[in-house]
Amino acid sequence: MRVLVAGGGTGGHFYPGLAIAEGLKERYPDAEIAFVGTPTGIEGRILPSYPWFRFYPIHIRGLYRRNRLRNLLVLVRLIFGFIETLGVFARFRPQIIVGVGGYSSFPPVFLGACLGRILPVRTMIHEQNVVAGLANRWLSRFVDLVLVSFPQSERSFPGAKKIVVSGNPIREEFLHARRSESLYHDFGLDPRRRTILVFGGSKGSKEITEQILRARDVIAENDRLQVLLITGDVETAASIRREMVASAISNVSVKAYVESMGAAFAIADLVVCRAGATSLAEITACGKASLLVPWGGATGDHQRENACLLRAEDACALADDEVLVRRGLVDLILDLIQDEWTLARLGRNALRLGQRQAKVRILNEIQGLMREVHA
Repeated sequence: MRVLVAGGGTGGHFYPGLAIAEGLKERYPDAEIAFVGTPTGIEGRILPSYPWFRFYPIHIRGLYRRNRLRNLLVLVRLIFGFIETLGVFARFRPQIIVGVGGYSSFPPVFLGACLGRILPVRTMIHEQNVVAGLANRWLSRFVDLVLVSFPQSERSFPGAKKIVVSGNPIREEFLHARRSESLYHDFGLDPRRRTILVFGGSKGSKEITEQILRARDVIAENDRLQVLLITGDVETAASIRREMVASAISNVSVKAYVESMGAAFAIADLVVCRAGATSLAEITACGKASLLVPWGGATGDHQRENACLLRAEDACALADDEVLVRRGLVDLILDLIQDEWTLARLGRNALRLGQRQAKVRILNEIQGLMREVHA
């Protein structure tokens, strides 16, 4: 079995692909698995630590929605990306191509769908968000299978041959990590305090980080809580750590990146983050109370759509721009962390929505496509 996972750029696209690849390797130890992505995306940083997966970078970028002139350069890069992808196909000869979203998924999935008309090659895409991205909407007309995380996403794919509601796969570490004193110590935290996990996605969030920093004195005064702040940037994290030391603030632990996010979730009493689909899949699978801060710049405002779906099920608290301006993020956090009944309710409802078997469903669908390849 040779499977090519295509896409990435952000953690929201890459990590579901990584979860699928890890599941395939566990189920089929002899399977050959490779990734196509960009060298500047998160996949270029993470995949070198997975030497059993091949990585083929292609040099492509997405459309500029407000600058049509620069899109001429994008078109040139797209053509070059198709040429690079042909080279990948010649070397790897994939049988199954799994697109997980992002502009780097387009050339491999489209070429695979075209080749599938004359060769035993099968293609599928996975959509993580409630509102589908541009690449997946376009590709859905050509692929053999479309997998979606939410039933509401089906309306984004009117021309698809087959749609399956699979859920959004997450890494095994989220399903198995358990709260323990040693995990608190690993993050420089106190197991006796309530823990607030704050992050802004794989690239961080300047807005969320600044909201925390503006209220650092208020946080420091509350000896019953602590914050694990993940900035997504090494220099930013180092600068904030220096500020905390200079201000003698000991209940804010600052990290640039955390590879073992399952452990961070395990010790969190409240998760504060953007509303990317992968973050939501992790929150619901772990049954965590959350305060979601949708990023307004997301394509199609899909983060707000994601967050509103959870809020409609009473499975999260939502901080939109109006609320942030009126009250500030930390005021909302302090209200929530002190309300144990609300935390428990949000966590229970989140767990009810969790798709802990998403990866198994997706692997079964890949297995079905593989049978078609060998038919």
